[in-house]
Amino acid sequence: MSGRHTSKRGDKAFFLTGRRCPEAGGSRRSVDSRAHVDPMRVGIILDWVNPNIEQAVRLLSERGAEVALIHPEKQFISLARVQVENDLYVLKSGSDLALSLGGALHALGAATVNPYPTVAMMRSKITVTRILQAAGVPTPDTYVTTERNDLVPLLEAGPLIIKPHRGSRGEGIRIVRQVRELADLSANEPILAQRYMEPDGPDHKIFCIGGQFFGVRRIWPLRTYQDKVGHPFTVTREFADIARRCGRAFGIDLYGMDVVLSSGRPYVVDVSHFGSYMGVPDAPRLLAEYIYAVCQRRLRGEPLLATAAT
Repeated sequence: MSGRHTSKRGDKAFFLTGRRCPEAGGSRRSVDSRAHVDPMRVGIILDWVNPNIEQAVRLLSERGAEVALIHPEKQFISLARVQVENDLYVLKSGSDLALSLGGALHALGAATVNPYPTVAMMRSKITVTRILQAAGVPTPDTYVTTERNDLVPLLEAGPLIIKPHRGSRGEGIRIVRQVRELADLSANEPILAQRYMEPDGPDHKIFCIGGQFFGVRRIWPLRTYQDKVGHPFTVTREFADIARRCGRAFGIDLYGMDVVLSSGRPYVVDVSHFGSYMGVPDAPRLLAEYIYAVCQRRLRGEPLLATAAT
């Protein structure tokens, strides 16, 4: 692993580790003049390091890249010292602080994967669901309200699944079957309710890395590490078509999506801007190659996405 490290809590101040971009707020100098001089520099903004990321960092380092792991929640940040110091930033974490930091870097001219505006937009499950619907992606019937009583008539047709409108990693999700359970819902923020589709079996997780699709079957809710690893499966043509629609809808080619099969019909119930890729065969190599290729395109002044999301 690279010898570069981000500063830890207790240091005098935080600055994004790595080489400072000479023109942080504007256009970069021609990269051709430094293509064979300075190593590629990548900053990964995250909240924890899973095994796939750890190994991907090692593989990137072996290829000559310098990688900085940036943990915003563990650092004391002097905003005046935040600079664009890497050729590419990978927005792994979707926490409020990580996204705010990503937004600041984006405003200063940083290149990010996925694009910061898209990552910020995908933080809202309300926005994501409506975009999926407009793209023709099958989703459960979905409703938003601030009044718990609005959901009472919906329960007559069957259970609902309630999700935090800005949640992640399955946290805060609950199934409501009885009217009396509505009293436990928060009345201080939007309530996102979807028709609960009784699954035929384990959920289907579809991961995309640069236009390649990988399938992992997982039970929900996750209880053990092995549950998260799940069991790989071959992505069918139908699932691949749905995944492509998702990619086109958001203009990205690095993402994960959750699909529930209910009575033989697929429903997309969540899309993440950067999944764990747990259970994907050879995921560290695939992620490292993807990040390396994107950074190379950045250095050549080319669009980060190799082609329009297909």
